[in-house]
Amino acid sequence: MYTKKYSLPFVAELKPSKKLRQLCILIHALALAASFANAFPLYLKLLLSMLITLNFTIQYKRLKIENHSIKYTEARGWAMSEGQEFTAVEILKSTVVTTLFIFLHMQNKPPLLIANDSLAEHEYRQLIVKLKMTAHEQSQQH
Repeated sequence: MYTKKYSLPFVAELKPSKKLRQLCILIHALALAASFANAFPLYLKLLLSMLITLNFTIQYKRLKIENHSIKYTEARGWAMSEGQEFTAVEILKSTVVTTLFIFLHMQNKPPLLIANDSLAEHEYRQLIVKLKMTAHEQSQQH
């Protein structure tokens, strides 16, 4: 009788990322500079800058408290949690993996940007390996 052995599940709790907060500051600073550098009337420039500032405030606060966990088991595949229980997700082939960021695309869920400082160094490497291995397994099945 053959029984398949499963390895231990991979579970990673994503911590708020300093790199993502810095990227948020940079993007909004560039947007503010562009809003004042254009040829709009002054009242539109001010309105646009207020909207950019409001968006920055919301996004920056969200980045400071965002709490995600990701789990992979050979038996059940990938699952995500946003503070509650894990729900199964399908990782799409459009996911991009780099040494600095992972642009995680999931079926019927918004994409998730994971910076390498969101996890311990060994966990980030493990996540990259698991994503690449499961992508390879999916491509062999189809």
